[in-house]
Amino acid sequence: MTLNLHLLRLFAAVAQYGSFSQAAAILYISQPAVSKGVQELERQLDSVLIDRSNHKIELTEAGRLLHYYAQQIFALERSAETALEQLNGLERGQLAVGGSHTTGTYLLPRVLGNFHERYPGIQLSLDIGNTQQVVDWLLKSAVDIGFIEGPVDDPNLVITPWRVDRLVVIAPLEHRFAKQQAVSFEQLLAEPFIIRESGSGTRAVSEQAIQERNAELRVAMELGSNQAVKEAVSAGLGLSIVSEATIVIERRAGTLAVLDVPDFVLTRTLTFINVKGRPLSPALHAFRQLLEAMLRTV
Repeated sequence: MTLNLHLLRLFAAVAQYGSFSQAAAILYISQPAVSKGVQELERQLDSVLIDRSNHKIELTEAGRLLHYYAQQIFALERSAETALEQLNGLERGQLAVGGSHTTGTYLLPRVLGNFHERYPGIQLSLDIGNTQQVVDWLLKSAVDIGFIEGPVDDPNLVITPWRVDRLVVIAPLEHRFAKQQAVSFEQLLAEPFIIRESGSGTRAVSEQAIQERNAELRVAMELGSNQAVKEAVSAGLGLSIVSEATIVIERRAGTLAVLDVPDFVLTRTLTFINVKGRPLSPALHAFRQLLEAMLRTV
């Protein structure tokens, strides 16, 4: 047996208002239609719901039981409608963002902060990993949108340019190159380098640029985060290629040297990615609009 919700709504109105005529007026249908609907519900349930022996509406035991559950059903319906209205109105909802190490640590917090100020009812989360991890999270629906710094080639993804990022060569302050006005690319090749782990966008972009020159770095150490790389460089373990966005604080504090390498100028386009054909939630749609607005002000 399947409970007919339309007929249940007719019965619930009669039970609530104690009158077929008043229920009909509230529901904007005729009184005979209400009476017929309640009778059909009784037939389907094989239960008498209303005692018709008196002139006033009185519910039978079965009617009182069904009315109790009907009230709960339609209360949940109203709650669902309200929740959807709040979701569409961005008063509630969730947004899960995935960011590669550079974007997630140094660029996205400001963007997410702006979004939170506008839509405080949206629950935000940010997971940080390397470019490949962010792609995997997005494809598995663990995040709603991903921000990456390395190249990807996946037909399931929509890749949108976000901003241009400059990669720079850093050295410890005591390094002899830090005292030179300019350093050549050939000079760099003789130095040990600290590089990021496999899957890192910074590593992929810098390796591609170096391979295009038919050259190869002397790798002294491979580390899994920008902070670890900066600490290793500061300790004198080698040079490294990092995003300019990752060394803003160190530059101001004067704790790392940024080398001028005129014949090795390296830029890349940071992108955000979505799964092709996957519908945007109201929160994600609003987030995309905020990104576009911020880009127009850059």
